[in-house]
Amino acid sequence: MVRTSLFFGLVLFAVGCGSSSDDSPEPSSKHDSVFVADEDSGTISVIDEAKAQRVSTIALPTSPDMYMPHNVQVAPDGMSVWVAAAPMTKGGVEKAFVLDPATGELLANIDLGPELHVAHVVLDSTSSRAYITANEASAVIEVDANERKVLRSIDLGADRGPHGMRFCGDRLWIANMTGKTLAELDPASGSVTETDVGGVAVQTACAPNGKYVFVSLYDTKEVIRYEIDTKKVTRIALPAGSQGPVQLYPSPDSKTLWVCDQGVLMGRPASDLLYAVDIEAAQVTGKAVVGQGAHGVVLSDDGGLAYVTNLAANTVSVVDTTKLETIATVGVGTKPNGISHWHGNGGMP
Repeated sequence: MVRTSLFFGLVLFAVGCGSSSDDSPEPSSKHDSVFVADEDSGTISVIDEAKAQRVSTIALPTSPDMYMPHNVQVAPDGMSVWVAAAPMTKGGVEKAFVLDPATGELLANIDLGPELHVAHVVLDSTSSRAYITANEASAVIEVDANERKVLRSIDLGADRGPHGMRFCGDRLWIANMTGKTLAELDPASGSVTETDVGGVAVQTACAPNGKYVFVSLYDTKEVIRYEIDTKKVTRIALPAGSQGPVQLYPSPDSKTLWVCDQGVLMGRPASDLLYAVDIEAAQVTGKAVVGQGAHGVVLSDDGGLAYVTNLAANTVSVVDTTKLETIATVGVGTKPNGISHWHGNGGMP
């Protein structure tokens, strides 16, 4: 049986074939690099930031099944790259793969369990714990990042459908798609508190200054700004013609939030827009045209460049964040999804 995805509860995974390296088998260069999860190719593309081109492709294991990477995350200490992946065959064991960012070598292959629909993976600030959302299990899986073993599964409550998440300080902020909530998880105690956001919550982001958490709502075409100290909720509507936001990422100075307008789901057309949101004003102030199906976004460490995965175009757009212009388009694998930035000594959060 071919595995189907509950991604947004609406879409099927395409049936792809196994993939090997593309034009270059060499590991990533010593320049800053961007890692891309090519979901339907079963690969991780590595883009050299200085060259603005794909320099290598890392094939995930294909035995006993082909694995489809949904999300990729560089650890904060820069020593590893984590991949959350599900097998093509439904019922198979889902995995967390750990890669060496400098060489592409597979460092660990961690069994997470069957029927989880793993989505996003993040690490704490010390890179000692990894956390992976299990959409179907309504849980977050905690992994010892040093021992490379599962420690526990933290229950988020029935029918929550967690998807994206980010750390803000020592707390995990989780977007619950089915539950339509923003969940705050204290990993130390396992306690969870929720805020109703009134829409299909897809991904979260944390302002580097620690003041706000953001969550994208696909169905209502909004971004929620949640003030951590006061718990105040501010709704930011995207412009008319928007097709539905997915991933979002804040600038290092906490002034701008970058939002991918994807579309594709719920019968909507693919969008090719990346929105710039003024965080304090809580309004959209600009946009850049990228590729079709703008999904994932991450910034360079200085915030000058945004990298956007275009899942309907099989490309990554490189955007000058000052000029709001796409300055390069890089071909990657099929249905590029998650994306993460490595600057040699560390990974972007």
